[in-house]
Amino acid sequence: MSRYTLPGMRLGTTSCLEPVDYVPGFCHASALCEDVALMIMCVGTHCEYLISASAVQEIASIARDEGTSITVHLPCEHHFETADSARRMVEDVARVVERTAPLAPHTFVLHVDFPSLHNVLLSEQAVDAGPDSRFVEQTTRALERIAALLPDPSFLAVENLENLPPAFWDVWLEAVPCSRCLDVGHLWKDGWDPQDFLPSWLARVRVIHLHGLEPRLNRPVPEAVARHSLPATALRRDFRTRYGACPRDHRSLCHMPEACLDAVMHSLWHSGWQGVLNLEVFATRDFLSSHAALMRSYARYPAQEASRPS
Repeated sequence: MSRYTLPGMRLGTTSCLEPVDYVPGFCHASALCEDVALMIMCVGTHCEYLISASAVQEIASIARDEGTSITVHLPCEHHFETADSARRMVEDVARVVERTAPLAPHTFVLHVDFPSLHNVLLSEQAVDAGPDSRFVEQTTRALERIAALLPDPSFLAVENLENLPPAFWDVWLEAVPCSRCLDVGHLWKDGWDPQDFLPSWLARVRVIHLHGLEPRLNRPVPEAVARHSLPATALRRDFRTRYGACPRDHRSLCHMPEACLDAVMHSLWHSGWQGVLNLEVFATRDFLSSHAALMRSYARYPAQEASRPS
């Protein structure tokens, strides 16, 4: 089977397109595209969920044979809200980095998360809202320790998460010379326009996560979301009409309006960005229909480019 590709950048997806273990999941995804995100989402108290050394060796062999590059999605069972949890996160990352060294990953994606702040900072000033000062120092130290585990700090990519303002992570990106993982789907889910962030973020973006939204039927709006609703911009009004107040994300891009997808992709093609674009979906059918949506966007790109002001 021939691989699916994308003009101008490296196309990737997750190792979880099918409900199978690490090796068969990686093998399946590697046959479809050029980069696979190995989703090591938890380690466990006694490393019971850590990927095995034998699985790493099998994956390394598959990657060599297929010419597949590898992104590692680091565990997110801990967070940075307390000193103890931040310490546990650093320990988990260290175990994953050591275990996956034979794979020579090009990027390690990290969630810098604070569960108590979810939705709390979402307000009319949310785009500029930053973390509480009590979190800044201990998280900076933890990120410095994590970055020191890698071949270079730029191998660490901090991902923007839903439920927090897009600028939330800037304080650490200014302090630690790591990269960004731009998750476009998370921006869309909270109703942010990626065009507002691409120009200033793109130079440090190593990986992009792209995924669509889908209505979540019969789901009430959580009280925290209702209390801290965001300004009713045109994009948020459109998305609320299309997907409801609590959409599902990590779905196919075929559910996204063409204009929204084109705004992101055409900007990327115009900029010449050449990193990994990861279709962060968890079903093969969603990968295939997402790729088809991207290629339709590419077919529209020449006309859009011709209409740009010179």
